[in-house]
Amino acid sequence: MSSTHLTQRFKELVGVTPKRLARTYRFAAAVFAIDPARPVDWGELASDAGYFDQAHFGHEFRAFTGLTPTRYVEVRRRFLREHPGHVIDGWSLPAD
Repeated sequence: MSSTHLTQRFKELVGVTPKRLARTYRFAAAVFAIDPARPVDWGELASDAGYFDQAHFGHEFRAFTGLTPTRYVEVRRRFLREHPGHVIDGWSLPAD
């Protein structure tokens, strides 16, 4: 089986390509590792999540969210300030 055929078959069964699924899991791991209550070492976070470098992480982050990583944390912090005790307090994805 060729890699192209395997990729096509994977997409038929799963709904996305293997590369897209891997990107999604890597991004989710990075987002879940962010603690908005603490300063974030973006280089370390990117490395721990498996990104080649911090710039790669920033590009992926913007592609998935439309926000820079720094802006994302600002939004999460603002949300948590404005909605203390909200059910999503502690979740990694804000409702803005």
